[in-house]
Amino acid sequence: MPRSRSKWLSQFLQYGAWQCGHDELRHCRSLDDVRSWLSQPCTGTVETAAAPFWRLLKALAPGVRIVTVHRPVAAVAASLRRGGMCFEDADMLPVLEHAAAKLRQIDRRLPDVLSVRAEDLADEACCAEVFQHCLHLPHDPVWWAAWAPVNVQVSIPHLLRYALAYGTQTGRLIAQARHRILADMRKPVHMNGVVFQQEPFARFLADGREAYGDHFVSLGESPDYWTDCNLDLFQRCDETGALHVWTARAGHNGQMCGYLLTVLAESFDKRGEIAGEQMAFFADSAWPGLGLKLQRSSIENLRQRGVKRVTMPVSVPRLNLLYRRLGAVPWLQTCGMELQ
Repeated sequence: MPRSRSKWLSQFLQYGAWQCGHDELRHCRSLDDVRSWLSQPCTGTVETAAAPFWRLLKALAPGVRIVTVHRPVAAVAASLRRGGMCFEDADMLPVLEHAAAKLRQIDRRLPDVLSVRAEDLADEACCAEVFQHCLHLPHDPVWWAAWAPVNVQVSIPHLLRYALAYGTQTGRLIAQARHRILADMRKPVHMNGVVFQQEPFARFLADGREAYGDHFVSLGESPDYWTDCNLDLFQRCDETGALHVWTARAGHNGQMCGYLLTVLAESFDKRGEIAGEQMAFFADSAWPGLGLKLQRSSIENLRQRGVKRVTMPVSVPRLNLLYRRLGAVPWLQTCGMELQ
């Protein structure tokens, strides 16, 4: 919980070769940042906002050792006020209750979790247990005696200024984390009964919102990133035959599990020749091999329509191998810049 001697605990666990951060999530801009931090040897962190995302721990930090620190919600709220935070109880208390409930979930659902109370961190026996659980080292009474009388506090005004300045970036990470949790809860499916087809952009837009979230999170964006895209332009291109919307649907309800959008235009290199450039490509990871089948079926359909060339932007490195398996070869590298 916040205001549960978390900053003091991070200093106490910074021992020998070990480094222990405090609220490191505020510095992270993607789930890869979280994974990278926790992949370092002899590295940990004391977090006061991570409890709602505990389901990601297994994937981001296999084998992580966990301690939960509990403090009554009323005591946390009173401590926040003493630290300089202004709020209405009606707004803050539900947030704190939610965090407390998530800590209890961690205690119940994850293995080998050590659960302690904030007030017990004043006791050497409790701190020795935390020390040994986290660091796998024998308790050091001298180290304890040095830190026991020290009062370590974070500056709440400084923390609030930081949170305000980086609110957009932090909000994007929170959205990615929530989306990843929900995506991981979906049961894996088998690769059968998939239908590949061309369809109107309007139908694609109406049916594929869950897939869009998965797509943009995989690119490091917020799951609602697509809402800022120029959807009117896609629609106009579709109406004039300049957009090829190719989808993969499965199941009795035709759930969309992949899509490939290609913009079509007359080639500058040869009069009368039509070329295509892929604009959006997504294949649900729950369907092994779907991406390759989606690409091949789309390209074959475009070939039958007389399209002579297709370019494939490499938005993430792993696509390079997939495109080579299709028989594509690298062309000139493309660079870009924002004009402010």
